[in-house]
Amino acid sequence: MLLIPSAACFGLRRLAIRRLQRLKLMETLRGRWGAREVQKERDFQRIAAFFRSNQQPGVIDDRTWQDLTMDTVFSRLDRTLTWPGVQVLYSLLRTPESDELDRLEQRKQVISAFERQDAVRERVQVILSGLQGRGGSELWELLWNPPALTPPHPLFLYDIMFVLALLAAPLIISSSWYTIYILLISYINSRLHARAYQDIRRYVHSVRAVGQLVVASAKLARVEAGFLERFSAGCGEAVRKVWFLPLLARSVGAESKQRRLARSIKVYPNIFFLSEVRGFYRSLRLIQRNREALQKLFLTVGEVDALLSVASYRTSLDYFCEPEFTGEQGFELEDAYHPLLAEPVPNSIDLSVRGILISGGSMSGKSTFLRTVGLNVLLAQSIVTCHARVYRACPLRLITFMDRVESVLEGRGYFLDEALRVRAAIEAIGQAPTTLVIFDELFRGASSAERITAASRVLGYLSKRDAFVLVATHDLELTKLLGDVYANFHFSQGGGESGFQFDYKLKEGPAVVGNAMALLRHLGYPEDITM
Repeated sequence: MLLIPSAACFGLRRLAIRRLQRLKLMETLRGRWGAREVQKERDFQRIAAFFRSNQQPGVIDDRTWQDLTMDTVFSRLDRTLTWPGVQVLYSLLRTPESDELDRLEQRKQVISAFERQDAVRERVQVILSGLQGRGGSELWELLWNPPALTPPHPLFLYDIMFVLALLAAPLIISSSWYTIYILLISYINSRLHARAYQDIRRYVHSVRAVGQLVVASAKLARVEAGFLERFSAGCGEAVRKVWFLPLLARSVGAESKQRRLARSIKVYPNIFFLSEVRGFYRSLRLIQRNREALQKLFLTVGEVDALLSVASYRTSLDYFCEPEFTGEQGFELEDAYHPLLAEPVPNSIDLSVRGILISGGSMSGKSTFLRTVGLNVLLAQSIVTCHARVYRACPLRLITFMDRVESVLEGRGYFLDEALRVRAAIEAIGQAPTTLVIFDELFRGASSAERITAASRVLGYLSKRDAFVLVATHDLELTKLLGDVYANFHFSQGGGESGFQFDYKLKEGPAVVGNAMALLRHLGYPEDITM
């Protein structure tokens, strides 16, 4: 009789604990929504692993990614809750759309809906929070490249030993040999478990993560929201093929999240009944047979999480715009700014001509402006979010030449490295879509005369091709040599007490003078040098 109220109390206690956990989770999620940045550990090697194994044509290459300091921008943008989310978000940013603009329109609708519909958003966030845990970073590898593991013993042997372990319960009241029987079964099953675990230990957390992925996908399929219908339908169809997987995977790696006492209580029955080994191999077989369905769940859940992250990021911005893509050749940015600056100065640009030369002294803002333009192009064609008031352009392919790399091991200097990269860009131009090429001090590894000659000829050549060219330079000679084909703009320093201050505003026309000597004077160099 006492078991009934005890069971009721236990059930009520579990409900109270789960309710308290949900309230704490909601408090955390609401606190993170729209925050300027979400601090968490990010292993970019693991984050980028999914992208690198599934690279598609038209990706942003590593040099352009580094030129735009995209790892830092990604850390500011990332508010994902799952490993599929963070890996899909990274992949979206590395693979901007230039042909399938309908995909960008679909993403825009989902992101905007998450910004407006708080109840749906929070429900989705709670669902995705169930996917947090160990093994998620290798989840993609298990789904795209499942290991060809076979049990060290025939699988039916584990089933036989499981049945023999079950018989221990009725034998407790019917046999005086019960203790010997239990010890014998425990010894055999522990040896079987230990032998099999040597092979499967690397994958147990990933298999458990696959089960969590199916559970989260099933819940996501039941969310009633028009803007999520595309994702819900895809999840529901795939879940029906693997609905039994969470039951198989439940015992796999289950003890890893428990405290020491609970882990001890749970791990011994797993070994005695061979639950983990049997569950792992059956789960792996099911994963191998349904790879396409599980891959679809990974991509679906990952995209929802990624777009949810973008919606939160938008909320943290002072202002942003959604890009307008036109069928005409052109590129226009109004009040564009760089998101990593504490107090950014917005600037505008209209590429009605094929090229623009930007001159000015050191630290005047040329490189930051180039990164601002490149970053907005990348974000416009990936997450349809621009750090500007207006973004209007045709679809573009982005190539940048900013930070230089000198490879000692390969015996390549700055000039050779840049010359090879410029040649690759020249060969790429002419293929759809239109290319936006950004140069910061072209051919800086060469002597002055050769640099100016080579740069003027390359830029003149590019001006006749299907490309927009944006160039920052200290060489005022280029503004004269290319004045007929390139528009001239500049950044300049103002006055102030130090005589060395900047307003970081883009102005028409070429720079009149440099600021190298003014900078040396500002740093306190001897007058014999700065006179």
